Amino acid sequence: MSKIKNHFREESMNFFAILALALLTATSAFGASAKFTANVGTVAVVHSALASNDADGWSTVLQGEIHTATPKDLLIGVSLETTLLTDTAVKSSGGVKDTSTAESGIEVKVLVDGTEAAPGVVVFDRRKQQLSATLGGYYSACLDQNGDGITDLLTECTLIPEEIQLLLDTTAAHHFNFIKADLGQGVHTVVVKAKISNSAQFSNGTASASALLGKGSLSVEEVQAINAAEGIVMQ
Repeated sequence: MSKIKNHFREESMNFFAILALALLTATSAFGASAKFTANVGTVAVVHSALASNDADGWSTVLQGEIHTATPKDLLIGVSLETTLLTDTAVKSSGGVKDTSTAESGIEVKVLVDGTEAAPGVVVFDRRKQQLSATLGGYYSACLDQNGDGITDLLTECTLIPEEIQLLLDTTAAHHFNFIKADLGQGVHTVVVKAKISNSAQFSNGTASASALLGKGSLSVEEVQAINAAEGIVMQ
């Protein structure tokens, strides 16, 4: 029976958990601006159960404020370094196929005054790694073709070949522009949140998956949007 589990290296989890809390505190605020504001920081998140996470698994990685003197729209740019670690190993013998799968992903969303900016949740990184192997090749379909009562493995049997298969499926977007339209006058809080998901499935071998956020930047620009037939156009 396959085993499904989330795998994290304990040493990395303890180190980055402490580092993440310290860095998130250090980079969580910056000054308000009338037209444009930005924030650059270092974040480290490797575990979805960090103390700084929300109950639903999201973590605040960057945030700040901007003041709008008149009703405006916001163009919000988020850039992040991301790392996905997937490791799979298989054990096969006697021609029995064994498969191990590791999946890891990072999703990002932006909240402005507590509500999501368009287009909502964005996949910054996602990878599925699947390794399969059928090892220990064996002879099959043996037939004593010359009727001498002896089956020759080399000439009267078919050797089933060994197989190794690796599947990698990766999706990434390390920068994305979010939009929040029709904001009123006043100070607005912009929060960037990230969510990490990891899973591993294996039978005889092993599998593990984890993810890391590195350096990141947040830029918020006050713009005037035009509602066009094909969507929102920024001026």
